[in-house]
Amino acid sequence: MFPEFSERQEFAGSDFGYLENFSSSYEYGTENESDLCCESQPCLQDFSLNIDRAFLPVLYSVVFVLGLLGNGAVAAVLLSQRAALSSTDTFLLHLAVADALLVLTLPLWAVEAAVQWVFGSALCKVAGALFNINFCAGALLLACISFDRYLSIVHATQLYRRGPPGRVALTCVVVWGLCLLFALPDFIFLSAHRDEQLNATHCKHNFPPVSCSALRLLQLVAGFLVPLLVMAYCYARILAVLLASRGQRRLRAMRLVVVVVVAFALCWTPYHLAILVDILLDLGVLPRNCSQENHVNVAKSVTSGLGYMHCCLNPLLYAFVGVKFRERMWILLVRLGCPGQSWQQRHSPSSRRDSSWSETTEASYSGL
Repeated sequence: MFPEFSERQEFAGSDFGYLENFSSSYEYGTENESDLCCESQPCLQDFSLNIDRAFLPVLYSVVFVLGLLGNGAVAAVLLSQRAALSSTDTFLLHLAVADALLVLTLPLWAVEAAVQWVFGSALCKVAGALFNINFCAGALLLACISFDRYLSIVHATQLYRRGPPGRVALTCVVVWGLCLLFALPDFIFLSAHRDEQLNATHCKHNFPPVSCSALRLLQLVAGFLVPLLVMAYCYARILAVLLASRGQRRLRAMRLVVVVVVAFALCWTPYHLAILVDILLDLGVLPRNCSQENHVNVAKSVTSGLGYMHCCLNPLLYAFVGVKFRERMWILLVRLGCPGQSWQQRHSPSSRRDSSWSETTEASYSGL
């Protein structure tokens, strides 16, 4: 899944001359170019092209700045308490890293959306793979948090707290390894191509036409739908148990993680629905016409913007919902020399091991 953009293509023939728009959109490590995934002739797409050129570079620039600052602050707060990190904290730290690495690719795609790809094939492969690796990592890490809470509350099983010390680290290694596996097509098929008709260079895949839609569908299901279903099932069971047992205190303790998961679903589901419609158009399941293509392209651009904003949203959720996070943030600022020594003395953290986010404390739930 790459950022969306469109370029206009001019054709000149001996018997006719006309302008057609060449639309390429990058999602889940594959492209929607007419010459690769679609057999039909490209449609006129002036409206979606103008939206992409005006909207995407500005959006990516804003998300880059806010996402880098916000997730950098989250990582700094968690690392300042790394000796007392719970399993949930560790997953949230990796989630912040994933979001930060994801937004690092956005300036490159902003330049391509506005002009062309000017960074060469090597960086094309790295940027495309990095984007997909870190999106998948975010989804899988949230699924890991959900499953950990599910075992702890529904089955009173402490998967990480009572297991070997390195189990949570091993889980994170497995998550990143799976994401790297998902990104292999990017390392293999991505490269910078010079299109003489467009008079521009683009970072794009060179997939065999038959595998294009199949790969897009596989990555959509494995990288988004499956983790989302895991989250939904786990939290449905958790909430049912908490409500049945009147576990209001532990329900409050779950609120930050629940809010983060809900935000992920709300931000990324519209985009993936648009991608699914696009895949169905490519496969011929839905009838293809130029009006539908224009609507789908605009929908992908708008919903992708909502999805990328999710990279900035998590730090805000932590700041507004996580009481312990605000406390740790103030303490970190004080250590860095910011004013507030008296505040630190009044709000010194407890010496006991606790989550850096009071709403996501380990919550063994053996008392249910």
